[in-house]
Amino acid sequence: MMKILSILLSFALSYFPLAANAAPLQSIGEPEGELNVVAWAGYLERGATVEAFDWVTGYEDNTGCKVNIKTAGTSDEMVALMNEGGFDIVTASGDASLRLIAGGTVQEINTDLIPSWNTIDPRLQDAEWHTVDGKHYGTPYMWGSNVLMYNTNAFSEAPTSWNVVFEEQTLGDGASNKGRVQA
Repeated sequence: MMKILSILLSFALSYFPLAANAAPLQSIGEPEGELNVVAWAGYLERGATVEAFDWVTGYEDNTGCKVNIKTAGTSDEMVALMNEGGFDIVTASGDASLRLIAGGTVQEINTDLIPSWNTIDPRLQDAEWHTVDGKHYGTPYMWGSNVLMYNTNAFSEAPTSWNVVFEEQTLGDGASNKGRVQA
């Protein structure tokens, strides 16, 4: 588990709450002794949910770095917390990452400072949710699909966007999607 946290933290060290126009770091500085993280539930655990899932304590014991975790339930919550400041890293999903990049909340990273960068699948190294104009603002940690499934009785044609979830509209069966379609 220690290795998982070390990998996570080296990947997650991509979201620094600094001006986006600041130059990426050229070397790793002195440890500050504390790391403030915004994370999805289950991404950084102390064993509170499941005792076997304590990834933080070993890291703290081995590095002397105290990890403070603020759990966020949505991408909007993550972006709001990062915009408030006081956090060093975030385990944001792609939609939040791009908002943080566009908002100037995060700084470009130097992938040469990540020892395990070359072990990342090349298809994910330059992923569009953390790389903009050839500049890296994040690193992949986990990924998964957001699958849009639909009932062919309600939709005469396959939906082409998530608008069927968020915007009221008449479905192929002639009835409104209100109360029938959910995320």
